[in-house]
Amino acid sequence: MSRMLAVLDTATAPARGDPELAQLTQDFIALSVLHADGWGVASRHQNRTEVRVGTDPAERGMGSVLASPASARLLYLRFASAGSAVKKRNLQPFVTDDVAFAHNGLLAPRSLMLATLSFDQRHDLRGDTDSEVYFAHVLRALLTRRRSRPAADTIAPIVAELRALYPEACLNALMLVSGELLAIHAPGTVGPPLAAFAARGAKALPPGHDADYNVLSTAVLPSGRRVVATSGIDVIDSHPLPRDAVSAFLPNGLTRSIAI
Repeated sequence: MSRMLAVLDTATAPARGDPELAQLTQDFIALSVLHADGWGVASRHQNRTEVRVGTDPAERGMGSVLASPASARLLYLRFASAGSAVKKRNLQPFVTDDVAFAHNGLLAPRSLMLATLSFDQRHDLRGDTDSEVYFAHVLRALLTRRRSRPAADTIAPIVAELRALYPEACLNALMLVSGELLAIHAPGTVGPPLAAFAARGAKALPPGHDADYNVLSTAVLPSGRRVVATSGIDVIDSHPLPRDAVSAFLPNGLTRSIAI
């Protein structure tokens, strides 16, 4: 039930300031009033992907991270599922071997996915979220793929397998794989968590927290930067990503989508 925003520099994106991007990130951070259970930022710079997470106010912690340069970023705000601890070990994005991953949704029961992981893979899990198990499945496929096989083609069958386990769940996820941005748009049929929002005392929900809650959209900013975002952020000239597909965005501006 998190909110996610990804930004990718392209061949046409300048190094100078980007007021539209600054406004988008400000609007994103403002959602932390409701999605207040931690934040995370994966940043790619000089062929390395690093992650910072925190449970302090996102405006302070996330803002300091965004002040540094990066060729790609993945931003995350958490709204914790019932029973999932608000601790740093449960915060996304998860980063392993230059792969960053963030998921928005609830995959229950978690045990269905755990059953198909090896002992070592289960041992490597550091938190208790379903999203981390989802990442373990995706990461296993990426690390064992043929070098020539595109990441999107590798991930699509994994998402299809998880869809069979969780027919209604939201499998939406954003990823940074080396310098490539991947977006899994598989919203399922589950609606927005209105009861959970109400239990937090939310009386007036932000825009996009409705029937379109699980829609992933993309746009190219005037600067040339590519953005992909969950609902709740007003991105000018954005359009929904292909549904039930893995979309790949490359720094050279090329895009492609693979059906799940």
